[in-house]
Amino acid sequence: MSEVRIDRLILQVPGLTPAEGKRLALQVAAGIATARAAGGGRDIPALRLDLTAAPGGSVDALAEQLVAEIRRQIQRLP
Repeated sequence: MSEVRIDRLILQVPGLTPAEGKRLALQVAAGIATARAAGGGRDIPALRLDLTAAPGGSVDALAEQLVAEIRRQIQRLP
């Protein structure tokens, strides 16, 4: 599969502590790398995800949800 490079990852998640936010960003980056969610060598300028986390859900569950949605959006691109 192609290489994935993320120039900027912005997560706006109300209610997380700075430590939880950092952990979430690292888990999302690792999840994308592990999933090898390639864009087929394409330049994808931006993806926007609007997700609703499960009440009381964990940072781990949110990271998995984000990675799954990123992969879905990349796979749907023309």
